Amino acid sequence: MKPFFIAAALSLGLFSCSESAPAVQITQIKLPDASCSVDTEAPGIASGQLNFEYGRSYVLAFLVNNSYSATPISVGDNPLEPDGVEGGAATAFVTTLRLSYDTTPSLSIPDAEVPYAGGLNPSSQGNVLVTGLLTSEASGILSEATKGGDVQVRVTVQFAGEYGSGSKEFETNEIVYTINAIRRNFGVADCKAGEVPEPGAPCGSPGGQDGNLPSCKVPQP
Repeated sequence: MKPFFIAAALSLGLFSCSESAPAVQITQIKLPDASCSVDTEAPGIASGQLNFEYGRSYVLAFLVNNSYSATPISVGDNPLEPDGVEGGAATAFVTTLRLSYDTTPSLSIPDAEVPYAGGLNPSSQGNVLVTGLLTSEASGILSEATKGGDVQVRVTVQFAGEYGSGSKEFETNEIVYTINAIRRNFGVADCKAGEVPEPGAPCGSPGGQDGNLPSCKVPQP
């Protein structure tokens, strides 16, 4: 953050500061369906629920804009920078997902940087990035904690990467999503030998997310 001072304002003990918005921004959070399709026109969401009796993953879709652009460049008949909306130096390649956790009651869940692969064309809007919010370590800690009661989890999400030029890195704004982690038994029968639950939760996960119950229950550790 760079403060800009005005002499007259300083004499009054006042100041102002300015900070530019990131060129790559998370704008909305959406819920994928069982096939991982995302309705970008659906209402955005800010919180949800995960029942650890039936599942240990929580999947969301993030709409991301890339406002960075580059000027087309050609030397003779050879384009050095494409004239169009796909590819080129201004393409934002997402390489890292950053996750941090704050819980009530307080649990010690380590922050994480998870490898991610995605590309955002220059001057593009509404790009969809789908990801799970819980690392295996976070899931294990919450699974154990919910045996003693509900846990509210505030997950801070940020994507980072570099532009196609390879000389400039970026990171998005941070966005916080709240998961109410619970453990409730609704009487779903155990899966028989060789039986697997029919996918019903986002992106084919077996269940537990936002009220989705599996067709049969896989024993959770």
